[in-house]
Amino acid sequence: MTEEPISFTTYQETQPSEQTEQLLQRQNALQEEARVVLKELDLINMLRAAGTLRVMGSFASGLMVWRDLDLSVSSHGLSIERAYEIVRPLFIHPRVKQIRYLHQSGDFKENGLDERHFFMVYYVLHPQAEWKLDISFWLAEGIRPEPLQDILEQQLAPDTRLTILQIKDAWYQHPAYRSKVSSTDIYDAILQHGVRTLDEFDQYLVQRGKPTLSNH
Repeated sequence: MTEEPISFTTYQETQPSEQTEQLLQRQNALQEEARVVLKELDLINMLRAAGTLRVMGSFASGLMVWRDLDLSVSSHGLSIERAYEIVRPLFIHPRVKQIRYLHQSGDFKENGLDERHFFMVYYVLHPQAEWKLDISFWLAEGIRPEPLQDILEQQLAPDTRLTILQIKDAWYQHPAYRSKVSSTDIYDAILQHGVRTLDEFDQYLVQRGKPTLSNH
């Protein structure tokens, strides 16, 4: 079977400012690093053994500001034993620093969430580059829908992509990021509510009872 290429978005402005150029250069460099990780760990072939794989998140949409990969596998009825068998090469890889497993199926299914086997893998590409890989084996029938990812791919334009990168860059090391404020908030604010600046994003967060950069 011919392997399908993994698609991703790159973007360059015609006349970027210095800050813009740095953001875009880092984004593109992180995507290239991510491709190295995918290849070195043979993740595409490994995970396709479980079902239909979709590489998600910032890598797929060209919005990377930190070393994180989201991999989603539609794998109806996959047993935990089979899931462990598939990812076993990661457990014995010399540069995999840590693996966490969250049992989110059966009696441990969280309210409102679909069932999955979820692995968080921490991989040291080199001493200055530690990657976090989120691997989800979704257990429901059919191909798992990913409406947010589809919206991103359909609605992103050069100006909104750059705004997202700027706001993510300001937030991604903040203590509240990923716990109280997420990338989903940023995408919704910019694509659905017309937010274009950090001040406007603070106003968006205040209206939703969430912390801002200035008041956390």
